[in-house]
Amino acid sequence: MPDKKRPKVDSPAGKDPKKAKSDKKDEEGGAKESFNYDPVHFIRSHSKNNDPADIQTQIWEVVFEPDPQDPAKTTSHVATCGGNSICIIDVNSGTVLMKYKHKDIKENFYTLAWTTLKLSNENTNILASGGIRGEIRMFHPANKVCFHEWKPVEKKNTAVNSLVFHTSEPTWLFCGTNDGVVSLWDVGLPTLPTYDGVNPKQLLKLFPDYGDVYNIAWSGHQSNWLLAGTAAGLVGWNVEAKKVVEQGSKYRPMMVDFLLPESDKDQGENPIVDSLAVVGEWTIVAKCALHGLIYMWDLKTTTKSLTEDTKKDKIIEKEVTMLSNLKWSDTDNFYMNLGCHKGVGLVVCGDDKGSLWLYNMPSMIQTCPEPIKKVIDPTTRLMWPELQDDHLENSRKVPLDRHDIIIDKVASSHDNNHIVAVTSNNMVCIWRRTDEESSTASEDS
Repeated sequence: MPDKKRPKVDSPAGKDPKKAKSDKKDEEGGAKESFNYDPVHFIRSHSKNNDPADIQTQIWEVVFEPDPQDPAKTTSHVATCGGNSICIIDVNSGTVLMKYKHKDIKENFYTLAWTTLKLSNENTNILASGGIRGEIRMFHPANKVCFHEWKPVEKKNTAVNSLVFHTSEPTWLFCGTNDGVVSLWDVGLPTLPTYDGVNPKQLLKLFPDYGDVYNIAWSGHQSNWLLAGTAAGLVGWNVEAKKVVEQGSKYRPMMVDFLLPESDKDQGENPIVDSLAVVGEWTIVAKCALHGLIYMWDLKTTTKSLTEDTKKDKIIEKEVTMLSNLKWSDTDNFYMNLGCHKGVGLVVCGDDKGSLWLYNMPSMIQTCPEPIKKVIDPTTRLMWPELQDDHLENSRKVPLDRHDIIIDKVASSHDNNHIVAVTSNNMVCIWRRTDEESSTASEDS
């Protein structure tokens, strides 16, 4: 190992933690691809009042910026949000390139979504944010500009929990709120340099009546499913762009209640689906609170018997066609969000001990893959490294690792070279893939 010193924690800079190794199994137990990662930069970048020892602020979201020339790829930048701030961070250098702070210290940003729009004839990345105040804000990070804000819900105390852009209609934004509503907006196309032309219009309003909508995910414009993880299960709508345009607010997309495997932990109630991610156009992963498993299922096979006639019923119930059960933590904590880059096959989820569970499932990105009967152990786990934290020591606060370290969200780059996790105690954790084996991963599961 080239560097034995303990990683430094820096405010908005980085640190060089110790390393992480893997046990090199893939889902068939065969592949030799290495999943060794070094913890390279751990950054405390969302501190309230710039307190370098703030370990209270939760960072809720991390999303890799898409490559403006190729939506299947990512750049070296991630957007993160937590408390009343949003950051853009370069994963190679650990540098905070941009920080936006809401003037209201009580704002708590929960969600971020990227889209690529053609502005002045150039592909340009735009970022949208949502949070506890119920506002959606639009940013042009390259110009360091917040150019528009609006409230998708007029009611007070309605938080925006989750945002995701449509793939073939880049100005269409899906929004999930804690009043149980999922809406679709056309945000419009800004004109540079004044950003005129942004006038968000609601295209669809969907009310599943399943309690809080925690997470929404868009499968892609070949499959056309909008999925929502809620307090009372997993629901989805088959949203066809052509019909949205033709029928306007009269359009009622088919709604399906996707039935995930049952657990005694739910005590006969519907499960709380607290995380969702799209592995491939037809492969979805979902996590139910308290189940101790991550469910990978086949969207195509599950929905293939649905027809136009089926949708006359109010809600169609469909048991999901399982592809595999991924063994995960038996924690009783909620809202640790899965991450995976669509079309790659690496699924990552953090736990409440600061560790990351990695599952390399490349065969699952194809259409209708072969299910795996046995429960899958993680390919590797990246354990929380030992940190040298001068700011915390000087402040006489309790060191991080004496509390639960909840990983709120994980994101991975398109080439799996970087994994970025964000935590309940104000850390952005950047891991970089390495060829060397080392000592901060664990082979146990």
